[in-house]
Amino acid sequence: MTRQTCPPDLVEPFKEARDFLAGLIAALGLPARLSFGGVEPARDGRQVTIDVRALAPSGPPDRFRRDSDDADDDLAILIGKHGAMLDALTAIINAVMHRGDSEGLFFAVDVEGYRSRRIATLRSIAQRSADRALRDGVAVELSPMPPSERRIIHLTLAEHPALATESTGSGSNRRVVIVPRDAPMPREVEDESPPDY
Repeated sequence: MTRQTCPPDLVEPFKEARDFLAGLIAALGLPARLSFGGVEPARDGRQVTIDVRALAPSGPPDRFRRDSDDADDDLAILIGKHGAMLDALTAIINAVMHRGDSEGLFFAVDVEGYRSRRIATLRSIAQRSADRALRDGVAVELSPMPPSERRIIHLTLAEHPALATESTGSGSNRRVVIVPRDAPMPREVEDESPPDY
């Protein structure tokens, strides 16, 4: 994995967000290394990723110290079920950072590459489902997903000339439907508001 360098204009806000997150993680008693994980365009600005990794044990192993696999397992609490804790940490960091001068700058937390692997999986699901919708000429309804994951599906297919995406359902049962543009929209999707990101 190539280490990325934080752009000079983002160094101060990144350090502030990283230090705040480091304090939360330290309060949980989890040894971790936090670093710059990249920057990419976001809907209303830029998104900076804070990468969290387990600290590798130093020195020779002994029977009283936990090994690095245990450290990785400890950090799993920061991911939570289906990334729920990551989403919560991301929301907290953004709430704290948007009190200051960080307008148009958003932060995402990634632990041990979970978020990047999940994004790759969701993009693959979107592509496979899009292929099926086009091949069969039918709407393809995906499993329920949290808003952050539905957003990835919507964005992955946003520029597709032959497909449209809509969110349907409510609460924890909200899901994405992928529809060929020349096919009629399913009735319950027609009544929905535009996709929520």
